[in-house]
Order: sequence, then structure tokens, then C-alpha cells
Amino acid sequence: MKKQREFISLVKYTMLFLLIAVIMAGCGSISDGEYTASVTLSGGSGKAHIDSPCRITVNGGKATADITWSSSNYDYMIVNGKTYYPVNTEGNSEFIIPVVLEKDMQIQADTVAMSKPHLIDYIIRFSITKQNESLYNASDVKNEIEASNGSVGGNNISKAPELNGPDYISTDENSFAKNFTIHRYSDDFAVISVDDGRNYLIVPENKEYSDDSGDDVIILKKPMDRIYLAASGVMCQFDAISSVQDIYLSGIDKDDWYIESARKAMDEGTLIYGGKYSAPDYERMVADDINLAIENTMILHVPKVQEKIEQLGIPVFIDRSSYENDPLGRCEWVKVYGLIAGKEKEALDAFEEQKKLVEALNEFENTEKTVVIFSVNSNHQIVTRKKNDYFSKMVEIAGGKYLAPSTEDDEKANSQVTISTESFYAYAENADILIYNTSIEEVPQSLQSLMDTDPTFASFKAFNDGTVFYTDKSLYQYADKTGTIIDNLNKIITNQETDTEFFHKLN
Repeated sequence: MKKQREFISLVKYTMLFLLIAVIMAGCGSISDGEYTASVTLSGGSGKAHIDSPCRITVNGGKATADITWSSSNYDYMIVNGKTYYPVNTEGNSEFIIPVVLEKDMQIQADTVAMSKPHLIDYIIRFSITKQNESLYNASDVKNEIEASNGSVGGNNISKAPELNGPDYISTDENSFAKNFTIHRYSDDFAVISVDDGRNYLIVPENKEYSDDSGDDVIILKKPMDRIYLAASGVMCQFDAISSVQDIYLSGIDKDDWYIESARKAMDEGTLIYGGKYSAPDYERMVADDINLAIENTMILHVPKVQEKIEQLGIPVFIDRSSYENDPLGRCEWVKVYGLIAGKEKEALDAFEEQKKLVEALNEFENTEKTVVIFSVNSNHQIVTRKKNDYFSKMVEIAGGKYLAPSTEDDEKANSQVTISTESFYAYAENADILIYNTSIEEVPQSLQSLMDTDPTFASFKAFNDGTVFYTDKSLYQYADKTGTIIDNLNKIITNQETDTEFFHKLN
């Protein structure tokens, strides 16, 4: 009996211990959702850092972090023995990596800032700053889904908001763009409705509109001629309508601009570096009387920055042109910036010019020539674009057929994918045209130098036919020249030219 009582007692204590362990484990877990986390980084020279806070996504109990480095020179990271590549092509290097919260993690990051690539060891730690408050609740997720269908919160962006005062007159019809609509009202008022649910009310210079009217609009008061531009992809739109002078502060430095008017403005001091999107120079923004901040969706990763800008009395406009599916849809956003800058005629003329270049190819019979865009990273792997990328659509419009690797995540937002040389060879060996993407890697000096990176290239049809091209560095900063880019593609596909504004032959 004594042994039996001892056994029962042991079982009770064991069960109690297991119960406590389960409770403790449950207390340390985190629900699925999106959170902000502080980031600490140590190692290397101590000069590099990662933007903090960052966004953490928890799904099925597994956490990933969307991190942005302090420079654009990081071309891959190694986490838990697996290699990850940047998810962006402009600005500082951005990665999405798996993480463990509240623990020091050993990682490696490769930088090309020095004469040779260096793989550097770091220790990184993520700490949730608001454990019980996710960034986006269920209704926000629902809104994102509805936004992809052209509506937010059940309200289609084609429906004009009701305003307190100005009367609705009409809604502009877009040719290709799906993510914005411009509504017209009396007394020259207008509303830009964007598919993320935001409505921007354009108030004429000689008019007023009450902030406490109760209308769900963001007020943009003309003139908007002292702009902080963090969305680098928008500079070309201001360039197209000769309004670069309206931009006072730039979110990227001079060396990162390929638009001549922007570089010239920075040389002359009329355009000044005002800090990147995640760390703008607030004091300069106030001193320069900035009256509008134009951001891309990266600002949503650092909500406190947006909040701070708005607290300074500066409205924030979030550009979503890169979410357009049609290449000319991106180009059509020039109408938005024409309205903001007071140059709508110039904007319409610029768009129509690009539209006509594409329309001229409507009767063109597709050549069925196959085209691939790629680059080789420092790890000797191939970085290419997926089939859902807008570049593939430009190739199709230009009269070619885009070849893309078959991946399991084709429908995910990022359009870039990294594969082995062997996988690249398997589908691109017989491609008629290869285009080297210099927005990611430096252009090889010659065909021979490219083949030196991997002898396999010598077997590619395009190498033997002499139909290997490379993109101009400026390509991805000129969304306003989409028609020209497509026309250039058509010229190299049809052998009309071997050197164009945006594509050059590699010899």
C-alpha cells in the first residue's frame, strides 16, 4: 500500500509539473498577426544597423521579420543555414527572414560595399514592443483583400465620397490604372481615391476646407510645392511634367538618382537629402516648410514615422503605383501628380505620348521570340523575375514571350526569385534573348566576363547568337516612360536596333 501511495503521489506531481509547463509555454506564445518589434544588432564593424522598429508577422506560430539595412549593399543573408535575398530593387536592402523572438540569433550578411564581397557575422535580437496589440486587426486584413479587388471596406473607389460643401460633378475615367480614381467637385475641388482606402481631398489655393468636417478625407492644400519625396519611383512623374522644382527634400542621395533633373537639382542645392523614409530629418522638414510628404508603402512598416510627420502638420500621400498590374497603369499615375502639382494638361500629354507608343504595336504580330531577364549575384546564383512581374507583361506587349522559372510562390507579392544556375539553364538555355538586369548587379564588362562566372553560359543559345543585352541603370526609375521601354524592347526583339535608351547589347 505504501508503494502504491508513493506511485500515485509521483504521478500527481508529474502531472502537476506537466500542467505548469504547458501553462508557462502558453503564456510565452504569441497569437497570429502583425506586430512591431525593436531590433538590436551587434557584430561587424559596428557601422551597420537595421531599421528599428520593424514589422513581425506571425503565422501558424512561426515568425518572420521584414527588415531594412542601413545601406543598399547587402545582397544576401544566411539564417539557420538558408540563404535569403533582398525583396526590393531600390533603396536600402530589405529582407524577409524567419526569426525567433526574444532570443539572440546568429546570422550572416554579405556586403558588396568593399572591393570584394564580405560575409559578415552578426547577432540580432527581436523584441516585441506591443505583445497584445497587432498592427493590423481582422478588419484591416479584410480591407486589404477588398483593396485588391478595387474596393476598400465595401466602398468601390469609383464611388465619389460625399463632401461637406463642394458638390460632386464627375469622375475621371482611367485607361489602364486600377488603383486610383480622381473625382471632380465644384469650385475646383477634387478627391484622389486610392485602393488602400485613403481619400485625398485636393483643396484649391484660394479655398478652405474644415479639418473637423467629419469627412473621411486627408486634406492636401494647394500649393504643394515644398515636398519631401521618399517614394523614389515618383520622381520621374514630376520630371515628366517639369515639376522637379516642387520637391525640396529627397529620400535618397544624389548617387542613387539616375534621373538627370534630380541629380542636377541636388548639385545645385535646390534639392537636398532629407533622410530616408524610416528616418527623415524632421528638423529640416519644419525649417523648409515642407507641405507634403510622398511615401511608398514602406512607410507602413514604420507607422510611428508617419505619425510623427503628420503631427508636424505635414500630410502624407502614399503612392501605390507599383501595385498596378498593367505596365501602363503605373505610367498613368502621372495624372495624380499632375493634379497635385497643378499641371494636369502636361500630365495628360505625357501619358498620351507613352500610350501612343504602345498602341502603335497593337497590330504587330507576336514574334514568339523568347526573352529572359536575369542577373548573377555574388553567390553565383541567378536572380530573375517571376511570370507575374510587370516586366514579363512588357515583353509580351513588345512582341516577345517571357520565360520564367516555375515556382511555388508565383502569386506572392515579390516578383523576384533566386535560383541555381542549373535551374536557370533548364528553362533558359534556348531563350532567343537574354537581358542582364543591372538594377541588381553591376553590368559585366563583356560576354566573356559573364561566362567566366559560370562556364554553363557558353552553351546558351543567346550567347552563341550574340543576343545578350543589359538594362540601363536608369530603367527602374522611369515608370513614366513605360511606352518608350516597351518600344525599346520591340526594337531589340525584332532586330531593328542593338542599342536603345534602356537596353544595350553586351559584346
